[in-house]
Amino acid sequence: MAKEFDILQKVLVGETSEASIKRTSDILRKQGANPTVTVEFISREEGVFCGIGEVKQLLTRNLPEAFRDDVWSLNDGDIFQKNEVLLRISSTYAIISQFITAINGFISSSSGWATAAKECVDASDGIPIVNFGASQAHPNVVGAMDYSSIQGGAKGCSSIVGADLSDLTPAGSMDESLVLLSGDIVEAADALVTNLKPELPKVVSIGIVGDETEEAKKIVENFPSIRGLKIETPPERGDNRFIIKEVRERLDQLGFANTQLSISGDFNPESISKIIDLEKEWQNENAKISSAEEGNNQIPPNLNRRIVQVIGIDRYIACHKPISIYPHIKIIDGNPVAKRGQIPGLISSPRLLKVEFE
Repeated sequence: MAKEFDILQKVLVGETSEASIKRTSDILRKQGANPTVTVEFISREEGVFCGIGEVKQLLTRNLPEAFRDDVWSLNDGDIFQKNEVLLRISSTYAIISQFITAINGFISSSSGWATAAKECVDASDGIPIVNFGASQAHPNVVGAMDYSSIQGGAKGCSSIVGADLSDLTPAGSMDESLVLLSGDIVEAADALVTNLKPELPKVVSIGIVGDETEEAKKIVENFPSIRGLKIETPPERGDNRFIIKEVRERLDQLGFANTQLSISGDFNPESISKIIDLEKEWQNENAKISSAEEGNNQIPPNLNRRIVQVIGIDRYIACHKPISIYPHIKIIDGNPVAKRGQIPGLISSPRLLKVEFE
C-alpha cells in the first residue's frame, strides 16, 4: 500500500459511533465502571475479507500500547466462511466502544466490495477484471472501494486515489468526453496518441458516437500501432456481446489480430458468464475454420486467445451490498459471556493473525 487511507476526522474521534453505544459508555463512566472486554467481529455470510488497513490506522491513533498485542485479524484478500471470526480486539470498554461502529463499517463495506470483485473474477474465466465504479460511489469511499476491489482479485481500478492506495497506475486512457468534444473518433484518437504520456497504454474508446466496427477499422488503419480498442457501446443500444465478436473478427480479417479489445459496461457475474459462453462459441468456430482451411485462414494458430483482454465493471462492485458482519462482546474482565443464541467465550479462530503496529 502506497499511502494511508484518508479517514474522516469525525471517524477518528468516534463521532460516527451509534448513539446507544455512546450512551452506554457514559452510563458506565458515571458508575465508575470500565471493564476490559474482548470483541469478536463475526460474519453471517461468506465472502472476501478487507478493511484491516483502515482498522489498523484507526487503532494506531486510539488504542493504547498496552492493548496492541491483543488485536487479531484475517488478512485482506482472505476468503472467509459464514460464522467465522474476522477480527478480534481486546481493550477497555471506554476506549473500544467509541470505534466499534466504525470498525464494523470498515470491514463490512470493504469486504462487500472485495467479495463483489471476486464474483466477477470467478465468472470471467481468467480475463482480467478492472473496476470502473468510481462514479457510482460516494467520493469519500472511492479510494477504499477501489482498493478493496483489488484485494478481491481485480487487476486494476480507475480512480487516482484507489490506484495510489494499491500501488497501481489508474486504468482508463480515453474518456467519452474526448470523443464528444473532438466530434470525430479519428481526431480524438490522434489527440490521445499525440498528448498522452508515452509510458501509458494507448487505448481508444469506440462505439460512443459511431458504429463500433467502422470506428475500429478507422482507428487501426490510421494508428496501426495502437495498443487496443475499448468497446463502450451505450446501454441504450442493448446487449453488446455480439458486437464484441463482430469487432474481433473484423480486426482479424484486416490483419490486426494483435490489437487488443476491452469492454466496459454495467456487467455483473451473470452477464460476464454470457461473454465467456460467447467466447467459447467463437473459439469453437475458429477451430472448425482452422481444420477446414488448414494453412489458409487469417486467424492465428493460437485458438485459445481471448475474445477480449479486459472486462471493465461500471456498477456491480461499487454498488455491492456490505457483508453482514456483527460485533459481539465475548469476554468481560476475563469471564466468558455471550448473548442468547451464542456460546460464551472466544470462538476458535486459528486463521487469525496478530496485527503488527509500527
